[in-house]
Amino acid sequence: MDHMSAGEYCLKQMVSVLNNKRKITKLKVQSTYLINKWRILLGISDWVILCEPISENQVVDDLKGGTSGHEFVGIYIDRKNRIGTIYHTRKLNKNDIIHELLHVRYPQWSEKKVNFFTFVLTKTPLSFIHFKENHLLNIKKLKVNYS
Repeated sequence: MDHMSAGEYCLKQMVSVLNNKRKITKLKVQSTYLINKWRILLGISDWVILCEPISENQVVDDLKGGTSGHEFVGIYIDRKNRIGTIYHTRKLNKNDIIHELLHVRYPQWSEKKVNFFTFVLTKTPLSFIHFKENHLLNIKKLKVNYS
């Protein structure tokens, strides 16, 4: 996650989640139907997605003079081990889950592009979205000005 462009960052707790055999050894997990559904639809079903609730006091806003105590939802992405950890100060909703998983699936996308497709995917019935081989087909073909 690009902390500077987001303006906020989480003081990440150092937790080892994998041993040498790719088994989860220590974590706090919120495995929800929505996370599993969107992992499959976005073609990242081979990823482990963890959820870690944090306190607002662990969140610092660089754009507000380094003050703490802010709401936050963000994902830390470990590409080598294919693990994403969603840190959050509030209960996650559908929009949050889709948004953070889009960051995993399309790491090259700008925040504006992720915001745009999060909006599209939350407002469009799934029957209107074309999925092929467990990934979004029409996202690559759509050309939109995000500014």
